[in-house]
Amino acid sequence: MKVADTMSVKEIFNDYKENYSKVRKLLDEDSKNDPENEPYLSKYKAKEILCSMNESLLKNTASGNLFQGNQLEAMLGAVLLNIGIIDMETDELTSSDNVLSEAVTILAAYSSKPEIVITLINVYNNLGILWSNREEPEKAITYLLNAKEAYETFKCTLLMPLPIEHILSGGESNAADFMLLEKAHTLTLYYLAQVYGSLKENLKSAIYCHVTLRRQLQYQDFEPIDWALNSATLSQFFAEQNGFFQARHHLAAASTILKQYGDTLQEAENNDEVQLAKLERFQHRSADVARCWVKYCILLMTASKSRLMNDAEGLTEAITDMSNLSLEDNENICGGDLKNLVFPDLYVSGYESKVTDKFLLMYQDAREVFLCCQMWLDKAKEYYKLETLASDYIELIQDCSQSYSYLAFFEEDDERRAKMHKRRIDMLEELVKEINPLYYLQFCRQLWFELGEVYSDILNIKLEKMNKSKDKPTPHSLKKINTLCEKSIENYDHFLNSVKDKNGKMPPKLEFDVIRPVVSAHAFIGRNSMKRIALDKTVQLGHVMKSYESYQAVVDICKSDEDAAAMMKEEFSLCQEMVNILPLKIKKLQAELAG
Repeated sequence: MKVADTMSVKEIFNDYKENYSKVRKLLDEDSKNDPENEPYLSKYKAKEILCSMNESLLKNTASGNLFQGNQLEAMLGAVLLNIGIIDMETDELTSSDNVLSEAVTILAAYSSKPEIVITLINVYNNLGILWSNREEPEKAITYLLNAKEAYETFKCTLLMPLPIEHILSGGESNAADFMLLEKAHTLTLYYLAQVYGSLKENLKSAIYCHVTLRRQLQYQDFEPIDWALNSATLSQFFAEQNGFFQARHHLAAASTILKQYGDTLQEAENNDEVQLAKLERFQHRSADVARCWVKYCILLMTASKSRLMNDAEGLTEAITDMSNLSLEDNENICGGDLKNLVFPDLYVSGYESKVTDKFLLMYQDAREVFLCCQMWLDKAKEYYKLETLASDYIELIQDCSQSYSYLAFFEEDDERRAKMHKRRIDMLEELVKEINPLYYLQFCRQLWFELGEVYSDILNIKLEKMNKSKDKPTPHSLKKINTLCEKSIENYDHFLNSVKDKNGKMPPKLEFDVIRPVVSAHAFIGRNSMKRIALDKTVQLGHVMKSYESYQAVVDICKSDEDAAAMMKEEFSLCQEMVNILPLKIKKLQAELAG
């Protein structure tokens, strides 16, 4: 009797093993070559086999005592997991939910068993994906946290996991099996990062992203370029939270991994198409990481400027490592300490030492960050060229202009500040000449508006210097003031004309994203028209009329558009005041001319 029982179990195992091998071939290999008109052909074939395996196993549940440990549950769980995944991939979501839930019912009671844990974690992970796709993130998180708990509980047993393949082969657990468990858990953390992101719990999402990246490094389970991009992208979030300590560390890690990968590429002797494609991708993504460094530098200068302007009296505590942020770490993802978000096994100080992670106070501090920014801009421009990748190149020039703008803020010498702004004008004017507004209208608008601002900045520096001086202004300096006014107005006019219709009229209702710049442009033209210096009263009258028309345009827009009035409350109020004052000045000038 016992021999017969043993034989029947052996037959069950052999049958299962043969069919499971067919399923894996269909899913892992054949499905890649399915015809376009039958994209799920191999998946459906695999599902048929799996359903047959499920029926066969269920017939033997009564003989469960013939199996060692939880082998039968493990085999059933693996079948249901694969059916559930196929159902999800073929948009049979209700069926997928039912099948995966059935798997949970079978497996959950044995979650800490070596034969069960990997399959159960994968079932929970896929239920998390399923409910996330159904836009029910809270339900997705419940399943993913179950997966996390199953992993942590099993780790406390100090046992080695036993995946389905080893149950079938009868082999002993090895390092590869351990890696399957760790990989499943890494996926859990990755999915938690995505779902928390969809819930706008951005800090928790970012921390899960970091932990995912750290585990990939720890277990050497990553593709270098993807890893570097993910780390560099994550740095942007940290920098936006004034977490410059974390941001710099993640960028340094990205550059370190990229350099290691680049060195291995250089060592490869072959020069075939595959190798050339790898090199091109490496250069492309290296430029992207360089752009992330540029953003880091600009964000650091931006935050430092805001801090100095908003707290000129007594500077607030200079926290740049997010330790002032509160985190409800009831899931114990970083030990409650945000400063733990580092990669301890990666040597990154070579890159970290190139730029500070502290707020900037003096010109020298800003200059060092500015020079670092220029270095990374040059690196990015090696790949992004105007003739091949125009949009990216334009953005790099805009970033370069912004870096000069922030450096100018820290510069105390008026002449040097004006020269920095002049550098911005040179690069922006050269760029706007090169690009066609027909194809790059949005960029042209941004460039015209920024040029209007930069000419205004230089104008204000020159006017301030003139007002401080006790000497009488020279004709040259007066001409310079007028030229700056005219160039500023000219660029703002270019911007406004680009918003007008074919008949040269502003649309009755402005698109929401152009309200602020349109109103601001009119207001700047109004101010700069009044700053023009003219001895001839007829010319003076023309300037005042231009100013009045510009202020009146703001009033008209805000009166007819509630969004504009709400968004530009301060400008609206000031322009209303000027519209009331300027007619008196106009009448006075007209009277003087008539007399």
